Order: sequence, then C-alpha cells, then structure tokens
Amino acid sequence: MRNRGRRSSNVLCLNTKDTMDTAAVARSFGMDDERVVRRAIRQISIGDFAHLPPLRDLKTLFNNPQHQQILQHTYHTFYLDHIAIDEVTARVLSVILLSRQCRCRSLQLHRCSFTDSGRKVFFSALSIMAEYPADSHSGVSPISAMSSPVAFKMGLGARHQMTQSRHTGSHALVHCAQADNMAPMGLYALELCQLGLSDKKCAWLGSVLETQPYLQLLSLRDNHIGHTGIRRLIAPLARGCRKLSVLDLSGNMLQSQGVRILAQFLVTSGQGLETLDVSSNGVTAIGARDLANVLVPEFNLSLKHLNLNMNQLEGSGCEAMGRMLVQNQTLEVLTLSQNNMFDNGCQALFFGLESNTTLKSLDISGNFISHVGARSIQTYLQSSSTHTPTDNQPGLQSLNVSANSLGDEGIDVLCGGLSTNRHLIDLIANNVDVTDNGMQHVCKVLKAGAVNTPSLLTLSLRHNYRLTRNSYAQLAEASKANHNILRIAADLQFEGWDEVWTKVEMILIRNTVYAMERYRVPLLMVARGRILLRDITHSTSANSTGIYSLPIELRRMILIALDKHNVLTRTQHISALNIACNPANHFSTKQELLAAVLANDYAFVQEMIKTVHS
Repeated sequence: MRNRGRRSSNVLCLNTKDTMDTAAVARSFGMDDERVVRRAIRQISIGDFAHLPPLRDLKTLFNNPQHQQILQHTYHTFYLDHIAIDEVTARVLSVILLSRQCRCRSLQLHRCSFTDSGRKVFFSALSIMAEYPADSHSGVSPISAMSSPVAFKMGLGARHQMTQSRHTGSHALVHCAQADNMAPMGLYALELCQLGLSDKKCAWLGSVLETQPYLQLLSLRDNHIGHTGIRRLIAPLARGCRKLSVLDLSGNMLQSQGVRILAQFLVTSGQGLETLDVSSNGVTAIGARDLANVLVPEFNLSLKHLNLNMNQLEGSGCEAMGRMLVQNQTLEVLTLSQNNMFDNGCQALFFGLESNTTLKSLDISGNFISHVGARSIQTYLQSSSTHTPTDNQPGLQSLNVSANSLGDEGIDVLCGGLSTNRHLIDLIANNVDVTDNGMQHVCKVLKAGAVNTPSLLTLSLRHNYRLTRNSYAQLAEASKANHNILRIAADLQFEGWDEVWTKVEMILIRNTVYAMERYRVPLLMVARGRILLRDITHSTSANSTGIYSLPIELRRMILIALDKHNVLTRTQHISALNIACNPANHFSTKQELLAAVLANDYAFVQEMIKTVHS
C-alpha cells in the first residue's frame, strides 16, 4: 500500500489508551507502504505478530484468536494528516476503528485526499461503528456488515470524544463527553480541514451529519464551501446534530448569502450553538446585518463566541454590530480584525458597546483606526468606569487594538480612558506606531495603577520598533510602582537590553507573589484566627501561658502580621478579623469567604490568579 506522490513524513497519528492502563500514549507512524503499516499495528499492540496475515484479508484479524490483541486498545482521538486514502488504506484504518474496544470519539482529517472507493469504505466503517457499539459486537461481525452493499452506501458516522479545536485566531476549546467507557457511543467531534470540500461534496457530507446525535464540534475550515454547500448542510445539521455547540466554517467562500442561511439556521435550530467562526469568508456589511439581526434577546440564542475577522464589514457592517451589542446579552468574545473598519466603524461599535455589559473580549486589530477612533474607546472606558468587578456582568476585560495607526496621539487618548478604568485587564497594542513620547503616557497609567486598582494585568507592546532603550527603562520604573501588572510583552532590540528586562522580570515575579498573597492571606488569617482569636476566658487555666493569654488586640496584630507583603487594605484586614472572631460566620466554600473579605477586589483578584496560572 503506497501513498504515491507523498513524502515519507506523512504520518498517521493515534492517541492510544491501553484498556488496562490509564496513561494515554501518542504514537506516529509513516504510511509509506504495507510493510510499514503492518509494523505500526504491531507497535500499537501487545505481543509478537510476525505472522500477521495479508492486510487485505481483514476477516482473519477478527476470526483468528492469535491476532485478537491487535484490537484490544481504545483510541480516543483519530488524527490523519497529509494521507492519501485509497481503498486498501481505508480498510487498514477500519480494522482499528471497528475493533470491539475502540471508542474513538474525535476524528480529525487534515489535508487528506480520498479516492471514491476509499471514501466509501472508510466512512461506511464509521457508520457501522455508530450502528454496532462495542458492547453489541458479539452478535454481528463488523467485517461482514461492511461487506453488505447497504453498509457501503451509508454515510459517514464515527465516534468521538474529547477534542481540542485548532483555532486559528480565537477558536474555543470544546469539552466533549468523558473518556470513560460509560459515555454514549457516537461522534462527538469532527474536523474535515483542507480537504477541498466543494458545494457538490457537501451533499454526501450532509447525509453523514444527519446521523450524528452527539456531535458537539464541527470544523470545516479551509475548504471551498459556498452558499450552495452550506444550504445542503444546514438541514442535516438541524435534524441530526441537536447538541452542536461549536461550528467552524472559516476560510471558505460563504459570502453574505451563506451567512444569511446561517442566520436562519441559528433562529430555527441553532439555539444551543455557542461558538461560530465565519472568518475569511468574504462577508460584507449585508451579511453582518443579517447576522446581527438574529443576535437579539427575542430569538433566545446562546452564542458566546463570534469570529468575523478577515472579511469586508467596513463601517456599515460594524455599525450593525454596534446596534446588536446594545441588545445582546450572551456574546462574550467578538473578533472583528481586518475588516476595513476605519474610524467611523470604530465609533459606531463602541457607541453600542457602552450599553453592553456582557462582552468580555474584543479584537479590532488591523482596521485602519487612528487617534480619532481611539477617542470613542476612551469615551467607552470612562463611561463604563462605574462598573465594578463585583458586578454580575462586568465591562470589557480584553481589548486588542494592534496593527492600527494610533501613533502617540492615539496612545495618549487611550491612556486617558485607562486612567479611570476599573475593568479592562488585558490590553494588546502591538504595532501601533508609538514612540518614546507615547510610552510616557503608558508609564503614567502604570504608575497610577499603584493607587487606582484594579487596573491592567497584562500589557503587550510588541513590534513598536521606534521605541528606544530610554522608553523601556521608563517602563521598568513605572512597573516598579505598580503591584498589579503580571505580564509585559515587548521587543527589546538594543544594546544592554538584558539589564533592562531583568528589572522588569523581577518586578513581574514580585507582583506574581503579591497576587498569590492577596488570595492566600485572607484564608490564612481566618483559619489561624478561628484557633487563636478566642476570648481570654476560654483559657484552660488562669496561669496559662502562650497565645491564648495575650490581649485580644495583640492577637489581632499577630494575625495582621501574616500579611507580610501588606497586600490587603485596612478594611479587608478588619473584615477577615471579624469573620475569624465570630464563630457564627460559616462559608460553604473558600470563594464565598474571599468574596466577604475582599469585597470589590474579589473578582479582580480572581482574574489575577487566572493570569498567574495560565
């Protein structure tokens, strides 16, 4: 079996899990010829299989007890990259997938090519897997089922489990069913990327999707699907994929007509969809309006992540997005990079964002925004400064303005909004043409963060090549006064950069310690206080010595001394001590206790801990 025209680097990658071992092992095998494939099966399996039958005689693998160990492994993820799959190759793969123990739930086909006969065999095997679960194989032989003409006509149906989407930009992870043997059988995640799928081929793909009741992730990125193809897929998706939560159609040719069909699907059958990626599809303002019109509360959608980058929305399309944000109550991540937004589109977008409290992340990079558009961002940050991190629906937390011509004036305007900001924690301003003058404004904001908290946790200023050593030295000094900043990304291309960056690194390490302390100290104070801060009459003897015999105020001072970095405010100290002294205060979780002690800073400290651990 040869992959003609393919390099030897072509691999078949299987994440294997022994049925007797909980440790998953990833193995990669070359697919050059039949001998290599036979050797690969031996490596997957346990024992000596020097006398394997010819791979074309697949029945032997099922009927001969000597070879049964080949099929006693669980494959949770099946990944094929750059493979030419003819009929023989498809049958070899089907041997693994149709074993009794195989519980593969994540199928990922990237840059593969199929012959007609190979496609029929491989996808028929996947359909048989769904029809004949592993615990039901005893009565029916999978190979005999594959040999029936009816089985060959059946469409793609596989099994999938825990999958991670390869999002190019801002794709979200999908949490599929658990990897244990008790999870329902069926296809949970399907990735068919760079396979050259056209509108015509979507017909047979639709018949496959119609039989997948457990499908949660579908990725068809980087194909040639147009509005005709998506129309052929929508009806099967609506009938068969009721649990679909992630749909990735990036890098196709949907255009506005295809997006209109998607909008209709969302209204009729897509209430459970949480992530939609239609980036790089030639979508114009018309398509943006059609999509925005359905993302309103009256249609009861649950979409949280929307990616529209690398399209042609322009100002009018962004205006439609802004009007949608006024009413939308579910969207959390919106990506609009490289859409020719310009200043007027930016103004319309942030005007709508002022009335929105659910959006957490916004990417408007590469949209020809100048200092004029930056003023609308400043207005938003100042108007939303009244939102506190304890609000159930805080304001924007992450903003990406990279690859825009903000310049020093734009950075100055942006910093004017950051000076009163109480919710934006992540700012990405790469390649914004800032100079040493603009860096002074950034440093002023960082210094203000020493007393005006919460403020930025992460700051990215990469690819700003006009910054000099003096700017980064000022950045190091400004960061020294700020106890919140945890990450700084910058390009230091000058002599002696290591000395400057060492100072920045030490400051970031210090702030990381402070972040952990702000989380740990309240718990420690309350835990110690429950033991130490008892009334003096509780002592076992009038002559007893030790901590219990000390005056209550002195014992309070001892507990406050646990905050060795002085990261808690006086009010927070008092709250922790009152909770420790009062045995009537009970908290079911440590998060509840922290919220009671930290008050308005609780959500901000939670974000700090997330940043530290990420």
